[in-house]
Amino acid sequence: MKKLYLFFILILNLFILQGCKSNYDFNFQAPTLDEYQINDISFEPYVPSIIEDFESIDEDELLKSKQGNILINNVSFDNEWFFSTKNIYSGSGVIFHESEDYYYALTNYHVVDKHKNFKYQIIEVVDYFDNKFSAFIYEGSMNYELDLAIIVFSKSESVLTVLEIVDGEIEVGNNIMAIGNPLGERNVVSIGSVIKYNKTKITDRYGEVKTNEFWSIIHSAETNSGSSGGMLLNFDLKVVGINYAGTHDENNPEGFSVSSAMVIDYIQSMIYSSGN
Repeated sequence: MKKLYLFFILILNLFILQGCKSNYDFNFQAPTLDEYQINDISFEPYVPSIIEDFESIDEDELLKSKQGNILINNVSFDNEWFFSTKNIYSGSGVIFHESEDYYYALTNYHVVDKHKNFKYQIIEVVDYFDNKFSAFIYEGSMNYELDLAIIVFSKSESVLTVLEIVDGEIEVGNNIMAIGNPLGERNVVSIGSVIKYNKTKITDRYGEVKTNEFWSIIHSAETNSGSSGGMLLNFDLKVVGINYAGTHDENNPEGFSVSSAMVIDYIQSMIYSSGN
């Protein structure tokens, strides 16, 4: 009777363990570069917006812009079991390019970098319509200095918006808006203006301080944890920057963004240095 009882407990434990695997696709494998490589891309020059107030922006066009925002869950782990220790780091991304089979999204290096204390990682994308996809990092796109990266994920039946990045630098004083996923909320829009351009110091998730030597857009649109990698738009709904950090001060917010001119240089350098 005791043996039968122990056998029953063993079978029950195996059943529980099988049922406790995470919903993440741990078997996902990224395709080779030649299957998703961007061969050519062009950008329109930046032109200042003539729209002066947020209420004048077309609501349907603003909705389309939100549909180019994605939530990124970066899961670092040692094994795939539900009860195992994992580190989940979430951020935002903006779709800037598409092919027949894939969407391509800009985000931050620190959003998709594997946690240093774990062996493996998977990247999950959640789109505007709550569809979930396994994503992968575009080979050669991880840029620590600019805090930029590109991730790629497969298309589905849901049509997502490809945002236009403009080549140039938005002027100080111009109106902007940030769209991202701060504090677990989705597709949050905050408005502000460009305060100045300056170098910045930030503290990463390990508590280490990094000085960004490039001139960042400093703006007054509120951002928070989860906004990293999200889009900075002018009032024509063109991408003028990629957010990477901020002060998180509700009374006097300052967001930090890589300018679209630097983002375009980064994209073109990456594409054409890979043999195109």
